[in-house]
Amino acid sequence: MTTLLRLFLALTLTGLFTLAPASSAQSPGSDAADLPRACDIDRDAQSCLKQAIRLYEGKKLSKDDLTARRFAAKACAEGAAEGCNFLAAMLEKGIGGPADRQAAVRNYRRACSAGYANACYNLGQLFYYAAANESEVVQARALFAEACDAKIADSCNNHAVMLKFGEGGPRDLPAARALFDAACAAGSIDGCTNYGYMLMMGEAGPRDVARAATLLDAACTANAANACDNMGVMLMNGMHGPADFGKAGTLLRKACALGSHGGCFNLGQMLTKGPERIRDAGAADAAHKEACRLGHKQACTLTTTPLQPGA
Repeated sequence: MTTLLRLFLALTLTGLFTLAPASSAQSPGSDAADLPRACDIDRDAQSCLKQAIRLYEGKKLSKDDLTARRFAAKACAEGAAEGCNFLAAMLEKGIGGPADRQAAVRNYRRACSAGYANACYNLGQLFYYAAANESEVVQARALFAEACDAKIADSCNNHAVMLKFGEGGPRDLPAARALFDAACAAGSIDGCTNYGYMLMMGEAGPRDVARAATLLDAACTANAANACDNMGVMLMNGMHGPADFGKAGTLLRKACALGSHGGCFNLGQMLTKGPERIRDAGAADAAHKEACRLGHKQACTLTTTPLQPGA
C-alpha cells in the first residue's frame, strides 16, 4: 500500500503575550485602583504594565484594547521590557489600534536587547512567517537560537526546524535531531512530534520506532495534529507491530479534525488503497476534499471533482 509519511514544519504562534511576573515587591501601584495614578504620576513601569494587562484581559476591568495599548506604551517608555514586548504584539496584530509592523519590530528588538527572551522568540516568529527579505529569515534563525539559549522550549523546536530544512543558514540534520530531543525534554509538544518523526524515519541517527511511538502517542494525546498523523501512518504501515487499520483510522481522523492536511490525505489514501474490508470511496473522497481545503495539492487531484488548494 502506498502511503505518504508526512514531513512537517511544526512552528506554532505562541508566547505573544507571555509576560514575566511582576516583581514580588510592593510597587506604588500594587492596589488596582492606584495603578493609573502610579503609572501616570509616579511613572512606575510595573504599574503601567499591570494596568495594560488588566485592560487587555478584561477580567478585573472592562476590556479596553485601545487604553491597554496606551499603558503598554507607557510601560515600555519607563523601561519595562515586558511592556515593550506587549506593545509590539499589539502593534503586530493591530490590537487597540492600527497594525504597524515597523514599530512592532522596533519594540520587539528593544525588549529582546533588554534580555526579555520571549520578545526574541516573538520577533523570530514575525520574521519567519512574514519575512520581508532573506535577511529576516537569517535573523529569525538567530533569534530562535537566542531564545532557545534562554530555555524557551518552543524556540528550540523552531530553531531545530530551520536547521533541519536549511532555512536561514546551512542544513544540519544531526544538530536538528539533538535540538528536537532537547526541546521535547524541556516540554515542547512540537519538539516531541518532530523528534519522534526523526526517530521513526532514522534521520541523522539510529532508528528507534519504539521510542518514536511513545513520543508521538503522547503528543497526539496532547492534540498535536502532526503527531496523530505520523502515529497513524506508523500503525497503518505496521512499523510498530502488526498493522492496525482501526487504530490508524482513529488517529488519522483525529489529525484531520485538528487541521492536519497530511492526516486527511493519509486517511483518504488508507480508505482508497487499504485492505478491501476498510475501503470506502465516499469517505475517502471526503477526506481528500478536506485535505485539499487545508492546502494539500496532491489531494486536490484525487477528489471526484478536481479542486484548488484551499477551496
